[in-house]
Amino acid sequence: MRVLLIHSPYRYPHAYAMRTELLGLTSLAAAVRQAGHEVSVFDPTLGRPTKLPDGSYYYGATDETLTSHIRDAAPDVLGLSCHYAYSRDEAFRVASLTKQMRSDTVTVMGGLYPSVYRTRAFRLGGPVDYLLTGEAEESFPALLSALASKPTSLGEVDGLIYGRGATIACNPKRTFIADLDRLPFPARDLVDIRRYMTTGSVLYGLGGRPTLSLLTSRSCPNRCSFCNMHLVHGPRWRPRSPENVLAELDEILNRHHAQHVFVMDDNFTLDPDRVKLICEGILRRNYRFRWNTPNGISVKNVDEEMARLMKRAGCANVCVAIESGSEYIRNHVMKKGVSDEQIVRAVAAFKKADIPVGAFIVLGMPEEDHDHFAETVRFVNALPLSFVATTFAIPFPGTELHASLVRAGVLSEDFEVGMDNFNFPVFETACFTKRDLLARRRALFTSFYASHAFSILKELFTGRLTWVGGNLLRRFLAEKCFG
Repeated sequence: MRVLLIHSPYRYPHAYAMRTELLGLTSLAAAVRQAGHEVSVFDPTLGRPTKLPDGSYYYGATDETLTSHIRDAAPDVLGLSCHYAYSRDEAFRVASLTKQMRSDTVTVMGGLYPSVYRTRAFRLGGPVDYLLTGEAEESFPALLSALASKPTSLGEVDGLIYGRGATIACNPKRTFIADLDRLPFPARDLVDIRRYMTTGSVLYGLGGRPTLSLLTSRSCPNRCSFCNMHLVHGPRWRPRSPENVLAELDEILNRHHAQHVFVMDDNFTLDPDRVKLICEGILRRNYRFRWNTPNGISVKNVDEEMARLMKRAGCANVCVAIESGSEYIRNHVMKKGVSDEQIVRAVAAFKKADIPVGAFIVLGMPEEDHDHFAETVRFVNALPLSFVATTFAIPFPGTELHASLVRAGVLSEDFEVGMDNFNFPVFETACFTKRDLLARRRALFTSFYASHAFSILKELFTGRLTWVGGNLLRRFLAEKCFG
């Protein structure tokens, strides 16, 4: 079968969305190709965004370009990747355009959006024939087999949502791939990979040189109350072997000539021994590149030996998921199960290894009050951090946070995360209005950078402060400090 995979266009508040290579789509393309199908990938979002009358920006191609590409590909099946609610309508529109041209083309949507909203997404997506929830490297080829009238039936396709007469059939997502080593590497040859490598997206100091991304494991065993990642990647952490990771690194560095790598895992450091083996392999092969962990890492298992090896293997900086300086908010409300002592020890290990450390902070969780906020300010000010990054609590459906806010009547059952880049609060708490939360973010940044001014300037003048740059500084001041 001929399969066309498209990354959905989207609307965004700013003209500088962070864009990295599409690991999800190219990984899926590799699995579809391995199953014997003809597959192509189209990303209409790579060009410059178009400013819309409402002040937002459209990341996507014109209808003429979209229809021309779909017409030329002549797909039997169109796969649409849709991760966020703010790309939902554009994904449905691409499906409609496809049906207008080729009514017999089967349209399938996957990604975070259908995994979170499930049957509701199906009811809204009129021109979409099927939804696939969770990871789809096995389920999408199974669906293609069912569509080709082979032994697989629709009822056997894991995580499939589809119409069955007047009802919606929702197959449970039961299987998550245990052995990730048997998956092919992302099909980077099916996209203009150089464009992704040079888009200019800089994540905490890396990306200024040719850059690619790497995912060495999937999921996380923790159940933070605000995180819905497990809906796509399942409840269990699944690592790739060090040998398999090093083999993909060889392709990234020697075939594609990347100089920077984003390690995009949700919990890269869960198994310290595996991290050490990867770093030792990098050193043994004499790879020369810089890498970081822009999605953040858990501090639970960090030790000095691992930090030293990470530094020697090219780690430029790390982001650690502190989330709150209040142990009550962090552990009783967020359910992170991380102590202040663990955070202090991990940050000290990285700093001793000369790896700059940034901290992720979430503001506006339920029960957070003035005292809890003051604890956060004191805690981050006392840590030898190089930067902090904040988001406001976002109640994604499928999370405990969302369920609790619906029960409390703060949110309606059909709440969706709209065109939001986590820089604006979406709900008020018992203690803070949205205006209060914005003011407290400014207060946190003002206090942190005042208390760390000397150490940050020292890192800057000695060349160790790689995360700061003109564009990043401009965005930071515009979004975080001046709203």
